[in-house]
Amino acid sequence: MRMNKPKKLNEKIEWSLGNSPILLPLAYESREWNSISTAFYLAEYSGSKIIVFHVKTEMSDKSIREESLKTIKDFASCFNVNYEVRETKDIVSSKDVAKISDKIASAAKEYDCQAIVMSAYKEGFIREFFGRVSDRVVRKAICDVILVETPKSGMRIPAQIKKIMIPILKNKFSPAPLIIATALTSSASMPDCEVVAVRVLNMPLTTSMDAIESTKFFRKIENSFSKKIAVAISSLGKLLSPKLLAVRDLGVDVADYAKETRIDLIIMESNKPGRLGPMMTRDEYAIIRRAPCITLAVFPIKKIVL
Repeated sequence: MRMNKPKKLNEKIEWSLGNSPILLPLAYESREWNSISTAFYLAEYSGSKIIVFHVKTEMSDKSIREESLKTIKDFASCFNVNYEVRETKDIVSSKDVAKISDKIASAAKEYDCQAIVMSAYKEGFIREFFGRVSDRVVRKAICDVILVETPKSGMRIPAQIKKIMIPILKNKFSPAPLIIATALTSSASMPDCEVVAVRVLNMPLTTSMDAIESTKFFRKIENSFSKKIAVAISSLGKLLSPKLLAVRDLGVDVADYAKETRIDLIIMESNKPGRLGPMMTRDEYAIIRRAPCITLAVFPIKKIVL
C-alpha cells in the first residue's frame, strides 16, 4: 500500500492502494472463498492484477483444481480484474509448512506484489503452536499481508456488507485498515455500508465505567481521535463514524460490541511480528476468535501512523 505520511494532522493527503499485483495463495479448498472475494474487491478498486498462486503438494487433486479454477473464473466475470494462475513446478510435502510459506513469500517478491491476501483458520494445537502457514508468510513476506481470519467453519463475508468495524487498540494507528475498508465498500453494490472506527480504551478495574465519559482523560482522547478520523475522511472521501469504547476485558468486550451492533466484517491492524514470539497480541487473538464475523488482520510492511 502506497501511503504518504502527513506533515501535519490537518494536511490534505492521498492514501490509496498501489496498482502492483496482489498475490492470492490458494490450496484449492472451498473454505478459501472469503480470501478470493476480498482479493478481487481490492484489485478492482486499485486496478491491480491478481496472481492466483498454488503450491503443489501430494494432496493436490486435478479435478478439485479444475473445479476451483472454474469457480474463480465465474466469480471474476463480475469484476473488471485481470488475473493469472501460477503454480510451483515441484511438489512440496503438505506437512512442510516452512517450505510452503517460503514458496508463497518468494512468489510475492518475484511478482513484485504490493500485498498478499490469504485465508487463515483456527487449527489444531500443534499447528497453532508452531505456526500456521499463514503466520509464517506474515513473518517472511516483504510486502503487506492481509489474513482473512475465519473463526467458524462455513462463515462467509456477506455479499452486501452493511457495517464494518475497525477496532483501534492504540493511540497511534496506521491508515491501512481505513484504506481497505474504503476499497471494499467502493462498489456500487455496497453504497450504504457504514464504517465504524472504534478507539478501544482498556480501563482499570478501579475506574468507574459509568463516570469515565465525563472525565478529562476521556474527552482528551475523544478530541484527538476525532481529529485523526477527520483527516482520514478528508483523505479518503469516505464517511467514517468515530466511536470511543471503554472496556474491561478487551478481547471479550470488543467481540461482544461487534455482536450487539451487528457488524458484518472486522478490519484490524496488527504489527508485523519478528521471527520469534507470538504473531499477535493476546487481545487481538481474542477478538478474532470470539468475533461474530470474518476479521481481516492487516500487517503493513511500513509503519506509518496517525
